[in-house]
Amino acid sequence: MGLRPPGPRQQNSESVRRRELGVRGMKDNSHQRPRRIWVVAGATGVLVWRAAAHRWPSSLVSIPDGLQLPLALLGAVFLVSGIGAWWARPGRWTAMFLLYGLCGGVHWGGAIGGPVAVLETSLFFVYLAITALGDAALLHLASTYPHGAPLARKWRVVLYAPAAVGLSLAVMAVVAPRTMLEPAAGVLLLIGNLFSLVAGATFIVRLFSVDRTLRRTARLPLIVTGMVTGSLVALLGAGGVLPGEPEAWNLALGIIPMTLGIALVSQSVEPSIGVEAT
Repeated sequence: MGLRPPGPRQQNSESVRRRELGVRGMKDNSHQRPRRIWVVAGATGVLVWRAAAHRWPSSLVSIPDGLQLPLALLGAVFLVSGIGAWWARPGRWTAMFLLYGLCGGVHWGGAIGGPVAVLETSLFFVYLAITALGDAALLHLASTYPHGAPLARKWRVVLYAPAAVGLSLAVMAVVAPRTMLEPAAGVLLLIGNLFSLVAGATFIVRLFSVDRTLRRTARLPLIVTGMVTGSLVALLGAGGVLPGEPEAWNLALGIIPMTLGIALVSQSVEPSIGVEAT
């Protein structure tokens, strides 16, 4: 028996459904357009910072000869991974990862110097604040993934307070004594490293604490493998265990944003964009 052609009523309902889907798609695109403009503006700001740091490098951040280009490429890996993941799948988790990638692009691009010591110190604290912001975003992501429960306000304040302190010190550098600024810079660096360490440990704990289905759909094995591999190679290289220039082994850290970005885009845990995006 042959199939009957659709009647006028079926055709009308089908055309209405298509129009509704088209309007919904237009709304989604218009909803994301302002955010994409901000993302492009953020990426442009990172590129401007990196160009300025290359033109006027800071004497407070030492980069060994011959590693300027490799470390610049490492920063580009962070930048592209963050933007690519958010652009492919806008949402809360990829937004945190985007912030991590933008700040990583600044961090590995170096700090900006200045003709006056006070200006150079102020820009250095801006650099530290951006670095702390990226580390906080990574820990924020690790704390909410893959369960999706938002952090309490007080913990968000704790996470992002070091970045605010860094910006405050950038302003205070004009009048603050050097004896106060040097320990403060060390504390900011220590807190940032601690945040990164806790973020990695949190992902590892989640790998073994969630059920098998969630572990697979959240791509936790890929995330943990990338973090452990990149961190271990960089640590062994910095310690002189591996041959070559110790700083060059930091390039292995590029594995972390690449695997994390792939996992966030390919995971099947996150709700739909309309509910999840912020």
